[in-house]
Amino acid sequence: MRLRRIPQARSLVNEHALAITEQEAYKLPGCWPQVFGANKPLHVELGMGQGHFLEAMALAHPEHNYLGLERRAEPLLWLLKRLKQPYPENLRILLGEAAQLTNICAPQEIHTLYLFFPDPWPKSRHAKRRLTAPTFARQYLQVLEPAGRLIFKTDDAAFYDWSCNVFNEAGFLTPKAAENGPEILEEISTYYEERFRAFGRRIYYAQFMKPH
Repeated sequence: MRLRRIPQARSLVNEHALAITEQEAYKLPGCWPQVFGANKPLHVELGMGQGHFLEAMALAHPEHNYLGLERRAEPLLWLLKRLKQPYPENLRILLGEAAQLTNICAPQEIHTLYLFFPDPWPKSRHAKRRLTAPTFARQYLQVLEPAGRLIFKTDDAAFYDWSCNVFNEAGFLTPKAAENGPEILEEISTYYEERFRAFGRRIYYAQFMKPH
């Protein structure tokens, strides 16, 4: 779904109480517990879109901290309009690029990374843009804590196979994988997953683990 461009969207998002600006984030590697006001396991979703999944997870799991990155401001406006005060204390959003992950998080600072339905960039000449490309996989290994998890979902079979190979070659372990299996993660799904399932699309799922 393509959202209408809103000229003021970026400033509206960055002014919100839950938002961390990209400039602020560059000063925060190793300091995210202070941002949340509590030293809890940090979960990060890359490409959070309208934030349905991360919002639900933050409300269901107050024992964890949740940070969402999204490169477009317009989807985040939908999340901010939905949220009611008091806002979840364990939720923050960041308008920025996934490529900056190692500039905003310290090595071994993240407990779990969520990568749900990223753009598969099907043309081979665009492979380096995929969020599952080798350059990104190396970043994920750097910021995940030992035994930290990377959870990946897509509806694209070819993209799934390609990505799994990349993660395995990068050094991730694969303790759990399934195709169209029972919902995990407390039965919380993303907006796109619900749409895909409603149309009978197969969901490909894999959970990777950083070695100890």
